[in-house]
Amino acid sequence: GMAKLFTRVTDQRQSANLMQTPLSKLIPRLSRTILNVPYILVEYKPAFGHIFAEYLTSYSHWGYSDLDVVFGDISRWIDDEEWNEYDIVTYGFGDQDKLYLRGQFTFHRNDPIKINQLWRHCKYLSEMDVRYDSNNPEKVTFESAEGCYSQAVIRRKDIRVKWAVKAFTDVGENGPIYSQGVYLSLGSPPSLTSSSSYVPKSVLYTAASSNVDEGKVLQNLSTNWFEDKSQYPKYGETNLSIQKYVGERTKVQTYRTLYEQNGDESAKDVKCMYWAPKTYQMDICTVDGNVGSDEVVVLEKGVLYKQKFVERKKLFPEGIRSFPFFHFQEWKRIYRTTQLLPSHNVRQANHMAGLIITKEGTLPLFTPSFSSSWKLHHSWSSHIASSWTSADTGSTSVRPSVNRFCLKSIPKGHPKGATSCTVAASWPRSPGADYGSTSLGDSASVTILRSPAKKQQLSKLKMSSVRGRKADSKTGSWWDEKLVDANNDVTLALTLQITSAHMKDESMVRNLLSLADSNIFHWGCRQPSILLIHVDSSNEEDAALLKNTLKLIRDTFAPPSNDDATTTSSTSSTTHLKNSLVAVIDSYETTISRKGLLNMATFAAATRWIVSGLELERGLVLSREASVYAGRQAKAYADMTGHVFVLPQFASTRDDTRDDGGGGETGEHRYPEGRVIYSVVGADLLPSIRGKQTMRSNLSEYDCVRCEEEDDGYVDDGVDDEAESHGRRLSDAHPSSSAEMNVDELLEDLWWDLSVADVYGTPGGFNGASETSVGAMAKIHDRIEVSLVSLLDRKGEHLEYLRYFDKSPILMIDRLGPKKEMMTLDLAPEVENFGGRACFHLLRLAQLATLGYKVSVLPGAFAASYPNTREALCNESIRESSTSQCDCELDSESTITQILMDEVKRTAKVAVLMNEVDARLLNSQ
Repeated sequence: GMAKLFTRVTDQRQSANLMQTPLSKLIPRLSRTILNVPYILVEYKPAFGHIFAEYLTSYSHWGYSDLDVVFGDISRWIDDEEWNEYDIVTYGFGDQDKLYLRGQFTFHRNDPIKINQLWRHCKYLSEMDVRYDSNNPEKVTFESAEGCYSQAVIRRKDIRVKWAVKAFTDVGENGPIYSQGVYLSLGSPPSLTSSSSYVPKSVLYTAASSNVDEGKVLQNLSTNWFEDKSQYPKYGETNLSIQKYVGERTKVQTYRTLYEQNGDESAKDVKCMYWAPKTYQMDICTVDGNVGSDEVVVLEKGVLYKQKFVERKKLFPEGIRSFPFFHFQEWKRIYRTTQLLPSHNVRQANHMAGLIITKEGTLPLFTPSFSSSWKLHHSWSSHIASSWTSADTGSTSVRPSVNRFCLKSIPKGHPKGATSCTVAASWPRSPGADYGSTSLGDSASVTILRSPAKKQQLSKLKMSSVRGRKADSKTGSWWDEKLVDANNDVTLALTLQITSAHMKDESMVRNLLSLADSNIFHWGCRQPSILLIHVDSSNEEDAALLKNTLKLIRDTFAPPSNDDATTTSSTSSTTHLKNSLVAVIDSYETTISRKGLLNMATFAAATRWIVSGLELERGLVLSREASVYAGRQAKAYADMTGHVFVLPQFASTRDDTRDDGGGGETGEHRYPEGRVIYSVVGADLLPSIRGKQTMRSNLSEYDCVRCEEEDDGYVDDGVDDEAESHGRRLSDAHPSSSAEMNVDELLEDLWWDLSVADVYGTPGGFNGASETSVGAMAKIHDRIEVSLVSLLDRKGEHLEYLRYFDKSPILMIDRLGPKKEMMTLDLAPEVENFGGRACFHLLRLAQLATLGYKVSVLPGAFAASYPNTREALCNESIRESSTSQCDCELDSESTITQILMDEVKRTAKVAVLMNEVDARLLNSQ
């Protein structure tokens, strides 16, 4: 359809029977080109007025822009002169010494006869049939519209054109945006008295310079300053132009006029634009020094003129600069998807004042207000319709997440720190959403095997495994609202990677699936769970292994074949799965980023609270009452946002044989029938476990494939060498302690004391009076926070500990941050580029602590591997053929360093903004 529409540029040749390539061949050739190189569509911008003529009949103007532009109050910047006196107006950022019509923003008077036909001078458009002729020896290459079309316009003597200086860009690192960022304020949300046509403004502004004092003005300025008619009345006078001319108007000299008037042959060699062919440059390039950055250029009767301009005074606050749009020219080259998540739903979240756009990503724009925290006191607070559910890009019970998740990335090389995503995946989208093929050649496909949603809702859901694009669906979400309490339930998000090495041993695949099944079983069907399984499909030589693996997954988790794949019907053996979302991702990669998988799984959760991070590949299983403890904590903190609770993880030296359910002494019991569920211990045994020291903290010591070579003379004597530090009580852990403890030990000590106290039902587990225990607990929380924040200084031992910490933290996270502008999933997701078994696992927890989240532990809940679960996942074949990457998978230290620096800076900037807003609020009291 689109290709056929764009062939309208050959309409005159069609009428004259001059088509060198008939439409029957031209349309499919153009269609293939668009699919393979979508960027080629920008070539057609000059002809949009003609191509889309029937859609423009009721409009006075039409224009074009780019995807790398964020708009502010554009209507306030277009003045009456531009609307009424010019045929074409284009906005630049001070580089109008190059007279090209900017692709980022150019608008035209809608004149179908003359203005909308100016592009016909460009043969790459008007003679497109020649260009796409299969007999044409020249290969179809990209042609920038900013070259040929600009020349065509400049050579006209019967139109008026204006090159204005109004845009803003990230070119040049000395500007205020690098130190202060770009503020995007959304204005006041509509009120009860607003008319149905009310459209809130979007205003862009920054400090006028990098001066520290002007930066303070920016931070102290009301985010809705432009609505204050008493302070800034001129801004509201829409008939008053923002810029005004000063001085005399003089002629502009291009290299074309230099050649024609003076015969200067060197003018033919000029090239001021690397992206446009040399053919057009004599007309587009002005003679060096001829046009300044503070001069507007106009074309009238074939003559180019320039004139200086200034901005009117008292339109904007002192020390502030505003602009109609911001053009990303440099930052877009290094942005990763997760850095921009806070911007996706900013309009839907009425509590958001706007954004601050920085080189490190988008940040929330805080407003000093006594109502800066979330309002959760509602009679319907447990209902899915809570106000926060529209605020982040995660799923709810009525809509899925539409994010794209990067599962594999490689360094670009330039610019520094930039990466390319080579494998991506997305959850199926809701109905009516358009989708197309991706530019990623090796994108993953997603198939949902099971969903809690009602059968009648999902029977139309087509689970086609479409590689590289978002599968279409006929439903809003996969969850059943009757089974999900958005505010009080806790979703367990699990991920699993099955490699080709696993597939060679069917029992290994079965054991991995049983571990996932066991965690869901122990979590229980009362609370929702998500299982996202990645399957390596790179071994095309043995397709039977892949087919068998997929069958095993379906047999374990998919509903009976006579039902639809998403039905909620269940048998006695699948009752525990009725509130579970299970999906399979397959890609041509042996391993992918576990952090990318974690993000994808957590963003599918429909609840405010999410537990994630458990490494199934290590044989870890949650404790029996983990779900109960998590649910209890969610209810206890229902009205307190911004909390993170850590679940410790251990390697048990003993299997649980208290209740084998008929499975013998293996520690397994078969329940439900036909399923292998690994038995685990619960919190009731914690006091005795601690005394016997049968739970070890060092998981790597028990890994099937170790990241570091161990001393050949190592002998496990059954004694925990860290028992003394593990046995420390809260009252002994204080800032003056001579023995420095790392954050993992601090959290584990706190968890042991709180968990044992919980089992006893008294504060006796603290070995002290209640007041002393509370004081000690406060001190240990302070030490945990300081220890986590200090990891982001990227120095010495802190950096090494941050990078090589080899356990993926199991976290129960609140999607609501400490302030109402903070959404946890968007503000602090896992860094998907940091794949590998030991690659900055603690970074997210350190970021959350720096952002003001209260980090503590979840008493009574833990995960552990047992001898039988570890043995189930380990054999000689796995040891020999494992391709697990122990360090970061990115093969570039400079890229790793830059990504870490960007993550630290982004977090630090948010923390500073929060502190400044709090200080302003405190000073106002």
